Amino acid sequence: MKSLVRKTLGVKDHKVVSVEQVEDKLIVVLDRKQRRRLPCSKCKVEQIPWGTGKSRLTTPLVILLAEWSKDLALEKVAEKFGVSWATVASAVQQAVEYGLAHRELGELRELGVDELSRRRGHTYHTQVYDLERKRLLESLEDRTGESREQFLDGLEPAQLEGIRAVCCDMWEPYAQVIRKRLAQAVLVFDKFHLIRPRLEAVDRVRKSEAAELKGTNPELLRGAQYLFLKNPWNLTPQQKQRLGALEKLNLKVSRAYLLKELFREFFQYTVKGWAKWYLGKWFWWATHSRLKPMRDFAWLLRNHEQNILAWHDCRINNGAVEALNNVAKAISHRGHGFRTAKWFRLVLLLCMGDLPIPQFAHKFS
Repeated sequence: MKSLVRKTLGVKDHKVVSVEQVEDKLIVVLDRKQRRRLPCSKCKVEQIPWGTGKSRLTTPLVILLAEWSKDLALEKVAEKFGVSWATVASAVQQAVEYGLAHRELGELRELGVDELSRRRGHTYHTQVYDLERKRLLESLEDRTGESREQFLDGLEPAQLEGIRAVCCDMWEPYAQVIRKRLAQAVLVFDKFHLIRPRLEAVDRVRKSEAAELKGTNPELLRGAQYLFLKNPWNLTPQQKQRLGALEKLNLKVSRAYLLKELFREFFQYTVKGWAKWYLGKWFWWATHSRLKPMRDFAWLLRNHEQNILAWHDCRINNGAVEALNNVAKAISHRGHGFRTAKWFRLVLLLCMGDLPIPQFAHKFS
């Protein structure tokens, strides 16, 4: 039994004095081997193979609790194993700290940057993803340029020089940092980040026209919001019929809807020159539509035309980012949100960072 315990625990500088079972516990007594100089764990205590530093948690327990925390909320893990929330949280923190200290980022070539809401009240985190390996590199509180700088400061010069493309939305603080620190990289504003302002422009036209019709025909556009926002192939037969009837009335929102659908053709062009030509043509249509929201959207495109056209130079997009953000949201929802940025970041990195984990003191085959 002593030999089995010694091999299981992986002890080399101690000897097993006794092994005793008391109720449902196994009590093992260890003693230092004579004239053996014990290694220090750099915090004034002896180093043991199943623990780190002054932590009261063994490495196997840290791994067990952290691995379960990838699938369950922290309080559920605590309930399952009969420990406190603080114990599970400590295990998660130790696992992430080990993973960040031992992870090998390797060559980074394509990054995706986006913001993610942690809770109501415009509390955002800046998410930085490796688009090639589909992993979370960092989650930083707020959505300012300083948060992006903080991530880049942690990279090696060779890693910074190897980044060839960055995909993000049109949030100017992000763009400024990328142009400043990653001058060699192509900055791409992809189609996923053009969807929301395009739909918002159409909806503003609808709301304005509905207000105009309130006195004469208030029922005409009632409940028609999603008719003009949904993709045509997602409309039900009844919605298609009503949309067709409204289009015959030459409404302002119908013109806005037509411009929205015509813009899709921009991403169908495979040659950048032709794409630029079509974007200019669409810009003329929108600015002469006599629809202010559509004009505003057209000028938004004109002001960011270079980075929008960059998609034809480097065809990356934030589709993967949107999918990863959905995973992050699911992680947040299962825990009913996170009150502090610290635990939101740690749990996301644990679940999505593809981090290495500490090694067991032993292995079973």
